Amino acid sequence: MNKYKYLVPAFLLAAVNVSRACDSCGCEYCDPGLLTLPTIGASPYAISQMSAVKQSYFFLDLAEQYTDFGTLRNVPAGTSTDQYENSFQTQFIVGYQINQDLDIQLNVPYIYRNYRIEDDSGDLLNGQVNGLGDIRLIVNYMALRKETTDWSANWRVSGGLKIPTGKAGLLDLESPSYSGNSPLASGNTAVGGHDVALGSGSYDVVLGTGVDLNWHRAFFDADADYTIRGTGEAGYRYSNELGWSAGPGYRVWQDDTHSLSVQFRAAGEYKAADTVQGELTDDTFVSTVALGPNVMFTWSNVLAAHIQLEVPVVEEYDPGFQALPTFRIKAGITFRF
Repeated sequence: MNKYKYLVPAFLLAAVNVSRACDSCGCEYCDPGLLTLPTIGASPYAISQMSAVKQSYFFLDLAEQYTDFGTLRNVPAGTSTDQYENSFQTQFIVGYQINQDLDIQLNVPYIYRNYRIEDDSGDLLNGQVNGLGDIRLIVNYMALRKETTDWSANWRVSGGLKIPTGKAGLLDLESPSYSGNSPLASGNTAVGGHDVALGSGSYDVVLGTGVDLNWHRAFFDADADYTIRGTGEAGYRYSNELGWSAGPGYRVWQDDTHSLSVQFRAAGEYKAADTVQGELTDDTFVSTVALGPNVMFTWSNVLAAHIQLEVPVVEEYDPGFQALPTFRIKAGITFRF
């Protein structure tokens, strides 16, 4: 029996979240099962090709996530609204499919961010940071699979550890005892140290689950993930975070070796306010729902690709001055060998 997964790496935490903490540390669940074409509605040739697929193999994934943090909230009077942050997160994922139900993956993110902020003198300043983010080691297990001649269903569970490999020194700017003059610590800026730090400085536990249902060419999938965070650099603790995504889709084209699918996805996340040395911050709580299309392409049992747009439609946030996502674009390509 084969895997029938249609959700391209997302993720989860995510895959597929719109939180700042997730955007800082990186979170993608690779889905090599996407490379297996479904038997439902497939030709006898495609089915025979799938039966020859190796049960154990390596896979590589390259994922890119761009987030435009250009929506300002709670702007103080007299403060410039020409502030923003652009975040580019490239993830290199290498994994091994141990057997039909179990795989392990290593996520290595490289992060680049540029921003415009206002300092205490009222001047607009441009800056940028880049470097390695926090690495994640994730184990995925297919806990349940069911197939009939008309439909299939699968349930996945995941767990892993985030390792603090990204530089977290900018979190020092959030400390109440900070006495420097960094513009990122200005009271006029919508972008602070916690927004652009490349890592959290903490070891975190990552938990996830996902289901997908398929009926002929139609499908529906849903994923959820929860990150349990520790205290990191300068006593800063990103709050625990819940993320989810779900949506229906349809394979608009499929032959013996290719498939093209379109999907409409909703994604959301909830993260309480972060703390600094036990004290709550006033600009880090966020609860959002985003909507957008996802387009997926597969070729044989070798390659899969996707591109996805997310636009927030519901937002709740803290009373502090902050920059929230205007939109997010995700793209990825997966190879199996």
